[in-house]
Amino acid sequence: MKIVPVPVRDDNYAYLVIDDMASGPLSAAFVDPFDVKKLQAEAEKQGIKEIIACITTHHHADHSGGNNDFAKAYPGKPIWGGSHQIPKLTKQVGHLDSFPLREGSSIQVTGHATPCHTQDSVCFFLEDKADGNKKGVFTGDTLFISGCGRFFEGTAEEMHKALNKTLAALPDDTVIYCGHEYTKSNVAFSAAVLPHRPAVKSLVQDLQKSRNSNVTTGVYTIGDEKKHNVFMLVDDEEVRSKVGGKDSIDTMAKLREAKNNGSLKASI
Repeated sequence: MKIVPVPVRDDNYAYLVIDDMASGPLSAAFVDPFDVKKLQAEAEKQGIKEIIACITTHHHADHSGGNNDFAKAYPGKPIWGGSHQIPKLTKQVGHLDSFPLREGSSIQVTGHATPCHTQDSVCFFLEDKADGNKKGVFTGDTLFISGCGRFFEGTAEEMHKALNKTLAALPDDTVIYCGHEYTKSNVAFSAAVLPHRPAVKSLVQDLQKSRNSNVTTGVYTIGDEKKHNVFMLVDDEEVRSKVGGKDSIDTMAKLREAKNNGSLKASI
């Protein structure tokens, strides 16, 4: 399994999931293909001969806006997502629904319902049994590197469950493929909340070393996020103290409020 990020719009990510362990011509699925032509160009560059499916993490147009074009370009190919608010959906994926990327593929796809940013947000966990159990998760606008999505259709309780129950239960070596490149602003926030935490300081150093690269998706894991993402550290006393949180859910709410209003931001 090879996952290729394809930047679209100003800061969105679409992806190619390449089934490179299968016999025969190379095939791939699109993830959140806002710009189908851009993904087609990348697929051609990668030597892809067949597009087999479309994965959509949630209904917002910057993620699902290319689904109509996908359906026209690849009639009959499945389009997976969490609700029929997603254009051209052919298969609604519920929590823990699991299926191969295509018949006979060694890549298994499992949906993890994470309602909050939208009520139809689904994070798609992929594992390739033929490729050393390589693991990745497409988190859409639920989990970002050192951050999380806004609670547009949900509550702090729902985001706490999504991050710290559902996604935290994935294997620690699962690589994160998120929906936007928000890492710099997220890290500035985390560094203001936990300025002396070694994992956060290490993340700041990573960004400083790679100033010429604007791509941080596909680099960090679930295990990493448990150490440097303050939204996954809501039980940490230092985090709670910083925002005056009474418990996990109250801390989640106050972290999101502080991130939204810009009251906590370190210079990195």
